[in-house]
Amino acid sequence: MPRLSTSAAPTADRKLVKGLNEGDEAALAALYDEYGERLYDYALSMSGDGKAAADIVHDAFIDACRRAPRMRDHLYLSSWLYGAARRRCIRRGRPKVLFWDRDGEFSDAPFLDRAETGDPAPDRPRSDELHGLLRACLSRLEPVDQEVMLLTHRHGMRPARLGAALGLSARRAAARERRARAEFDAALRQETGRAGRECAAAASAAASAAEESRSAAIPVLAARAPDRPEEAPPAEPGRAPWWRFGRRGEVSPVDPAIETHAAGCEDCRARSQVTAAALLGRAPAPVLPAALRHRVMHTATDPELAGYRADIAARGGTLTPSGLPSQPDVPSPFTRRWLFTGGGMVGALAAALAVAVLMGPGIGGGTLSWPPFRTHPAPSISQERPEGQGPGGKAPQGPGGGAQARPGQPPPVPQTHEKSQESPAAPTPTPRHPVPPSNSPKPPGVLVVNPARVEMYGTKTAQVSLAAKSGPVSWTAMTSSNQLILSQMQGGMPEDGTTSLTITLRTALIGLPGQGTLTFTDSEGAPHEVKVVWGATLL
Repeated sequence: MPRLSTSAAPTADRKLVKGLNEGDEAALAALYDEYGERLYDYALSMSGDGKAAADIVHDAFIDACRRAPRMRDHLYLSSWLYGAARRRCIRRGRPKVLFWDRDGEFSDAPFLDRAETGDPAPDRPRSDELHGLLRACLSRLEPVDQEVMLLTHRHGMRPARLGAALGLSARRAAARERRARAEFDAALRQETGRAGRECAAAASAAASAAEESRSAAIPVLAARAPDRPEEAPPAEPGRAPWWRFGRRGEVSPVDPAIETHAAGCEDCRARSQVTAAALLGRAPAPVLPAALRHRVMHTATDPELAGYRADIAARGGTLTPSGLPSQPDVPSPFTRRWLFTGGGMVGALAAALAVAVLMGPGIGGGTLSWPPFRTHPAPSISQERPEGQGPGGKAPQGPGGGAQARPGQPPPVPQTHEKSQESPAAPTPTPRHPVPPSNSPKPPGVLVVNPARVEMYGTKTAQVSLAAKSGPVSWTAMTSSNQLILSQMQGGMPEDGTTSLTITLRTALIGLPGQGTLTFTDSEGAPHEVKVVWGATLL
């Protein structure tokens, strides 16, 4: 049977890690001799494939040569190796039930707990029956709990080393081991109880057939119940006999016929004393491939395989802050911390959004709109107006404040406060080729808008400048979103004049990213667009 016991000296791991760090080939050979059989047994139980298990063990040792010395505590070398093998096993796919060779025999070493008592120990159950018990008990456990039982009762890992291999703390590993042990014991009691009832039924049927042949009426079960308590099979302290437990471990009514049969049946007595440690520790162990040691040593020492060794280490995944292999099914402490933080932020945003939905239309005296984004353009103030009038129904003014005429049109007649009772005189016909006076106003200039793109990230206000080039300019503005508010929607500027406008972003309690367009139109009807982009806002 392969040697599955742990090292006798705890300081042996430190010496092995030191040798690996110094590149000592003898240290790698000692490391393989110490942990090779155990890792192969574990990898085969997790994968169920001998070739895949050999590849996993090979890669775990090559990875250990490069990265195991990075551990913070070198006493956890076994946890590092098991963690490296475990990560590769899970990447290949976790089985529903651990694998064991069904043709193998259980170990003959003291198997039953009652072997060291003064009473003669009953023979152990048959190998096929033990295989059935083991598989039936494991199938009732979750895959992680099966692995915990395997590492605890077969590979002898304590909670601290177990947690380091699984990526858990020692406290969580101990709690998981207690839970898995309780579930395994309950499953074992159920299976032994079921087997005891089947054995009692078979014995009853055999006895009935024998009595029918002799035509004698005798009790169904011929075995006599023990008259004294000391004749009954011993039970564990604080634990009821196995046949007294129901489906979930609770004490069930005792069947006198089954109890009488169990007291006199050697098979039932032996079956009732089987424990989880006996099933897992004495299960058939695989034979380590002889060529695997040479393969590991060759890969680790050949200078031409340096790239291959680096690739194996890269496939091993990242290391935890303690220098141990990270496990794919266990989030890192940093991930858990960000999950808690992100969950709190999402909860706060959801609460604020709920408040906004309930109170949105009444917040801020009508300044809050809901839904927050309405993409239809705001009504334009540049409506159709009579010719010769500027914005607001007034005639455009020149630099001196007087009325300004459009090119090709007669100047407007100034109005007086007194109303004339006479009918207005007919307008004087305009000459075909008028001669412009020497003091005629300058033609309209060009509107210059700067910048063409405004980004509002982390702020709710921005500035846009307007300038008049080569002459006076009058302008109007409109927005594509009611979230954008301009400080002035129309105006005019003399030649070389400038105007600065303020853009204000109006949002709800929670504002989502978006974009809009500001359109400035000069007196000639030429549009000038400014694209406005904003990010998410809160309050």
